[in-house]
Amino acid sequence: MVDKVLSEGSVTLIGSLPPIKGISPYCCELMLSLSKIIPVEFIGFEKMYPDFLYPGGKSKEEGNISDFSQISNVSIRNFLTYYNPFTWIWAGLSIKSKVVHAQWWSHVLAPVYFVILSICKLRGNKIIITIHNVTSHENNGFNQFLNRSILFFGDHFIVHSSKNSEQLSEIYSIPKEIISLVPIGSSISYNTQVVSQNEAREKLKLPLEKKIILFFGHIREYKGLDVLLEAFATVTSEMNDILLVIAGTPWEKWDKYEEIIQKYNLTENIKLFLQFIPSDDVKYFYHASDVVVLPYKDFTSQSAVGSVTLSFGKPLIVSNVGGLSEFVTNKDFVVEPNNSCELADKILSVLRDEILLKILAEDSKKLADEYSWDKVADKTVSLYSKLLE
Repeated sequence: MVDKVLSEGSVTLIGSLPPIKGISPYCCELMLSLSKIIPVEFIGFEKMYPDFLYPGGKSKEEGNISDFSQISNVSIRNFLTYYNPFTWIWAGLSIKSKVVHAQWWSHVLAPVYFVILSICKLRGNKIIITIHNVTSHENNGFNQFLNRSILFFGDHFIVHSSKNSEQLSEIYSIPKEIISLVPIGSSISYNTQVVSQNEAREKLKLPLEKKIILFFGHIREYKGLDVLLEAFATVTSEMNDILLVIAGTPWEKWDKYEEIIQKYNLTENIKLFLQFIPSDDVKYFYHASDVVVLPYKDFTSQSAVGSVTLSFGKPLIVSNVGGLSEFVTNKDFVVEPNNSCELADKILSVLRDEILLKILAEDSKKLADEYSWDKVADKTVSLYSKLLE
């Protein structure tokens, strides 16, 4: 199968790379893993959208200038801008590969993708689209219209969970035989430096002796931080020497979460890092923690936070939505969404049992290998080959 792709040339990926925030880490891991098998052309963004659309007013990481110049089998062209249609046209006209693999995740980019994929279609390219959110977190009729306008061009589709596959077929009438489930790979780029738990805690100015729960990532309504805070109030009433670390950018007003914190007098048991966490600092938060909790209320895909957690070999407690349960071997630690009582019970059972903590950590390490990017790349290249048959 790989020979078929190689005989037809490289694959062209369309997405974003660091220092642009968002799905850039995913695109980077995919690009690097694919390049071990086939030549990869990457067309990315120099300026993806106005900074004011991003919480904090900055769409790029500061100080994170990635150097891809030494990577073999990869050609990178980051020239797309949201404000210059000529860059969109040039992208479509200058693609050299028979297979174009587009990452679709932001409705703001619909005009850019529409132009590029229109030209690719006219040129006879085979188009595969990875859909990171089949239904957006702010789902409405207009977003569905934008989805349809882009999905129209796809010859094959990749999703990250079985729920996404069902939705894609039902909502957009896409035949199931051209939808493939490929998980998010277990990210290794964040975990390349050996850091002890004590070193990580000292770096973040966290107590060395306490058990630490980590909530990581953008703070949005569907992620259920309010449910975790309610559960944490119960946990602190039954267990001393425990800390909840909340790290990520709020995409909504913080007031409602602060009200819960004040209601239960949790201030002394919570450490807040309410800002974007630079890629170079991610490792410290995971190494410092004892358990990671994903208390999502409503979700249909897999979670990048979940895949990163596996790469650090950390125990996970997740809610039973989307593909989150796939990150947990012991299903006793998959709780029903919006159930703070059950969540509190599971947190307590994990943090009170050192042996169980170690078992769950080993489970995560084994799943990290199962979800390795090399395996993701193998499966993805096989899809490219099928398109060229």
